[in-house]
Amino acid sequence: MQRKEFRELTSVEDARILVNGIGMQPKTISILIENSIDHIIAEDIVSRVDVPSFNKSVMDGYAVRAEDTYQASETNSCTVKLIGSVPAGCQDRFFVGDGEAVDISTGAPIPQGADAVVMIEQTKQQGNDISIDRPVHIGENIMRAGSDIMRGERVLRKGTRIGSREIGVLSAIGKREVLVGSVMVGIISTGDELIQPGEPLEPGKIYDTNSYALNAGVIECGATPVIYGIIRDNDLDMEEAIDTAAGECDIVLTSGSTSAGAGDIMYRVIGEKGITLAHGINIKPGKPVVIGLIDGVPTIGLPGNPTSALTIFNEFVAPLIRRAIGASTDPKTVITAVLGTSIRSQGRHQLLPVGLVRGKVYPADKGSGAITTLADADGFIEIRPEIEYMDAGTPVGVTLFGDVTRPDVLFVGGSCPGIDLLEDLTGLRIRVIGAGSSGGFSAISNGTADIAGVNMPDASGEYNMPIIKRMGLSGVVLIKGYRREQGLITRHDSEISKIWDILEHRLINRNRGSGTRALLDIKLGELAGEKGISLREMTSSITGYDSGAKTHRAVCDAIMNGRADVGFGLRSAAGEAGLKFIKVAEEEYDLLVPKHLLDIGEIRALRECLVSEEFAGRLPAGIFVYEDSGKRIEL
Repeated sequence: MQRKEFRELTSVEDARILVNGIGMQPKTISILIENSIDHIIAEDIVSRVDVPSFNKSVMDGYAVRAEDTYQASETNSCTVKLIGSVPAGCQDRFFVGDGEAVDISTGAPIPQGADAVVMIEQTKQQGNDISIDRPVHIGENIMRAGSDIMRGERVLRKGTRIGSREIGVLSAIGKREVLVGSVMVGIISTGDELIQPGEPLEPGKIYDTNSYALNAGVIECGATPVIYGIIRDNDLDMEEAIDTAAGECDIVLTSGSTSAGAGDIMYRVIGEKGITLAHGINIKPGKPVVIGLIDGVPTIGLPGNPTSALTIFNEFVAPLIRRAIGASTDPKTVITAVLGTSIRSQGRHQLLPVGLVRGKVYPADKGSGAITTLADADGFIEIRPEIEYMDAGTPVGVTLFGDVTRPDVLFVGGSCPGIDLLEDLTGLRIRVIGAGSSGGFSAISNGTADIAGVNMPDASGEYNMPIIKRMGLSGVVLIKGYRREQGLITRHDSEISKIWDILEHRLINRNRGSGTRALLDIKLGELAGEKGISLREMTSSITGYDSGAKTHRAVCDAIMNGRADVGFGLRSAAGEAGLKFIKVAEEEYDLLVPKHLLDIGEIRALRECLVSEEFAGRLPAGIFVYEDSGKRIEL
């Protein structure tokens, strides 16, 4: 048999271009969540329920009216009357009146009339009399319905790898099945010298390593491996195995029989049955590679040497698989990073969930009752009990939660589809924390965020600059963004047409600290002035004013599901939900950036995209750039 010579090796750059040019039609399948580990989510996951779905207690104690405890102290306790007991899962209905209390367990629903929970440690019971020696405030020890996840909120992004944390989130919102990317990868090991692990090692034989190493690599990519076993160095056997694999799989990987030796015939089998795109890459280790197409199925002959095979797999094949199913993951590891903000310890041994952005760590802990603590965290840092305080800039070891996608930019602030569009057009991975405009200003002030989205008006109607000056922020740059139409959102059959119609209908409001809620308060204040009453008097008469949807989409969902009659939010959100929109005002949505980050590549890419024609053309209805878009105001 004639030896094959590598006359022209393909450069690494050309090989990457070649592999990137292989077209693959993405496929999706719906699978049970318990079978979805390591798969890649093929659609944005939007919650159809509130989590929790009811106001619940986070402590064992007594559900009371907070005002009944305001005079309590260790030396002068107050007394309330016990009227019943509510264990977790209880469906009994109680109403807590003045001077009454209900015994309540952790996780149990808060009875009507109660607005706080007194911890059992702060009480004494004698018969049906409960003595309380510490006052509680409204909402204390209560987790509000939707405070973890609100109906209509996007909880997991398309392209996310599913791990135990993501399965926890999926189950928490009631998802039984999830749509995932599907790529079947056939794995064939060739060579007369190979035997399966577990068999006696005969002279001249070696164990098949590549089948199992590649199997693990494919799983780590989020795809499904199919092992076809060991094939001997025989043309007919190889052809039959490749035919079978190409007919059943989306990608076929072989290992061995690819070099220039007389017994290495994979290049010829692929060439005769399909198209050879490359034979040999100028890389060490891993030179003897065959890249081809058989009946349109990418068929890649990897070297037999395990190190070479895994090198080529990681450099060329894994990106092909990940791209086909929208995955982007980093390997499991423990890394060193620095704190992006100061952390005060809880005085005990702590594993603190954290997020990572370009080597900086920020806390991602939302409390033990929040499943999204796990979904939003990249790993944890260990804080020993003797450590009371850790300064920003302190190096820390971060144990990652499996395979994580590390974000390029940490964004904190008001929710907006424009930010999603910026992420899509730039290709950046943006970790979004929807904390409202107030949260955005605070995150920039304490050095946690890279960029904040803000749309906060003051009483004069001017946006963002008065708040920046009031907070005394310096070393920051305000990048003027775009304008958004805000107004009333309601059903098409509703008679609501004007801002004062809110007074007679059930309102779903935005969360406190959001610019949208602040804008509504300004408009309601103007209306209150016309009626000669205070804003507080007016809002106290509005049903649902104290509600707090975290996103515009959640506002729309509450209206669509009949939980409210009217909301205040974006035209784009109303249009997406098929609801009626009545314009009330236009607002300014800007980006706030620390000055020292202004010219890093990620922020520069966002700035350039912000003023691009493509961005302007793809913004949804009711959001538009204007003459000030992209303008910089340095402070």
